Amino acid sequence: MKIITYSLIGAVVLGAITSHAKKPARFEEFPDERQKFVEAARERSAKDLKKAEAWAKARGMKTRFKRDGVLHQLVAVENDQPRYLVTYNATASSISKATQVRTAPYNLDGAGVTVGVWDAGSILTTHQEFGGRVTYAVNQSEPVDDHATHVGGTVAASGVQSSAKGMAPAATVISYDWSDDLAEMGEAAATAPGQAGKLYLSNHSYGYGTGIEYGNTDDFGQYSYYSREADLLVDGNRYYLPFWAAGNDRDEDGSYKSGYPNGYDTMADYAIAKNIMTVGAISDSKAMSGFSSWGPADDGRIKPDIVANGVTVYSTLNSANNAYIFYNGTSMASPSACGSAALLVEYYKELFSGGAMWASTLKGLIIHTADDLGNAGPDYSYGWGVMNTKAAADLLKDYASPNPIRLTEAELSAANSSDDYIISLAGNEAFRVTLCWTDPAGSVNSADDDRVADLVNDLDLKVVGPGGTHYPYKLSYTSPSALATTTGENNVDNVEQVYIEAPAIGQYTITVNYDGTLDGGAQEYSLFISGIASDADDDDIPDYWESQYFLSPTGAVADADPDKDGADNLTEYITGYDPTDKNSVFAMSSYELPAVSGDPVIINWPTKAGRVYSVSSTYNIQYVDFVPFPDATDLPYTQNSYTDTVNHAQSGRFYRIDVKLGE
Repeated sequence: MKIITYSLIGAVVLGAITSHAKKPARFEEFPDERQKFVEAARERSAKDLKKAEAWAKARGMKTRFKRDGVLHQLVAVENDQPRYLVTYNATASSISKATQVRTAPYNLDGAGVTVGVWDAGSILTTHQEFGGRVTYAVNQSEPVDDHATHVGGTVAASGVQSSAKGMAPAATVISYDWSDDLAEMGEAAATAPGQAGKLYLSNHSYGYGTGIEYGNTDDFGQYSYYSREADLLVDGNRYYLPFWAAGNDRDEDGSYKSGYPNGYDTMADYAIAKNIMTVGAISDSKAMSGFSSWGPADDGRIKPDIVANGVTVYSTLNSANNAYIFYNGTSMASPSACGSAALLVEYYKELFSGGAMWASTLKGLIIHTADDLGNAGPDYSYGWGVMNTKAAADLLKDYASPNPIRLTEAELSAANSSDDYIISLAGNEAFRVTLCWTDPAGSVNSADDDRVADLVNDLDLKVVGPGGTHYPYKLSYTSPSALATTTGENNVDNVEQVYIEAPAIGQYTITVNYDGTLDGGAQEYSLFISGIASDADDDDIPDYWESQYFLSPTGAVADADPDKDGADNLTEYITGYDPTDKNSVFAMSSYELPAVSGDPVIINWPTKAGRVYSVSSTYNIQYVDFVPFPDATDLPYTQNSYTDTVNHAQSGRFYRIDVKLGE
């Protein structure tokens, strides 16, 4: 077990792995595995396409067409049923708060970040919004496409037309068609920090046609071959996170899954993968769109992960170099989130000298800082809420201050089966802990509504402190609209979060461990913590306390004693007294001496919430150390008295009361 202690009276950090560590991904360490993945994906894609083209030719059917504004491309045939890739358009100043980090002190615009955009065809690279920042991938063959051009503009339009400005207006975009996506993603994905020309994130506003019109409603929620391959891809490329549209199937019928009216269980294939970022669509008013697909996955996992604006999004069009159009769909929400995430990739790179986040870190960061919508906590409609780019950037800034409490990348193994993080809370704000990990790919599940967990490595999060044990959120497949519960372990999701709205003052232990065994022998994870009092000047006195008494978060000098009562400011904070009042200082309140020889000595002291007390004694204050009483160590604040029953007849005695933050 590794124990990491964070305390406001002196921080000690043991064994934490910094999140800018230059550790390569598995596909970097074992390039033959990467090559095998790419070759297998390309071979399967070619085989499926050849079979599909022959199937369509025999029936006189087109392999690529538009219907109701949605582009369809036949790419496979399964059980004599055609499988189409379809765009997720439903027939910007973003609410993701990307605009708030484009100005000082952040000044982020995506410069130096390359985003991959896979879509139905090519982006119009000559559009006035791109200025040479959009290029085609090698062997790009599909024609210029309106959907792809709109998505590319949502990510990176420069703002020639201000209302069409993209989330990352200085980012570079590489345009790919979707026909060989997994193999190309495997080749392009970053496997370590600082890799020029490699991708740390990408956008995918499409998926396989699923539902009544395609005759495959049972595919909703299943962990399919495509789900598995997406997870395998991210697991092998630690630094690469794809953003995928959730789909637009919720308004299709409303009763196509027995027992699931109202649009639940309407996601399929890529969107169900564990390790990607699945994005649903809301409007500018943060109202849920009528089309955005909802979870759960068949095993009850939380999907979508987040939501972003996908209603009446104004962006570039391919009909002319100065053409624009409004589109709706999760196709529009996903690039909004992806482009906003590009700003976070840029910011991390700046803060940590070219560093890069793990995929689990970028995903966990966005989820941890999202603004909750819908039910309190996560739900199957809004996921973890709407992306808040500014809050995510603020966490990175705080972490770089440095504040190791906020973000940790670490690893569990058989040799280190549990990590404990010990912190002290001031009780002045809500407390949130989020755990995220890139899980190994699971087994393909072809059974309808199979409840077997797709999770491979089952990590667990819990927080123990005043008031007992706090468990992470968990949703119920059988009651999809119900509030998330927090009554026990979550053995389904690879994102777990504990939230305490009004924590009591005191000491808390965050535990990350695992059940069973770990596939591969080890599992990396990313951990985020919010709600711990910030300390801008790193003097072990929280900002809120300094502001309360000295009108500034850096106004107090720790070793100064402005009220001349013998206790410096740090002591006044720890003991819970007013540093500006000489009559407000911690001291023994009273004592009772033995009436006769052999009677006990009773000492009393005033107590403050959030502190613990220990009593010790010595018979010679000058030459002999104080010795603590074994039964008077870390006494809770509710105890204000100690009785020394030892007979100290014919000897003098000195007593000391120590105070620290705690339960």
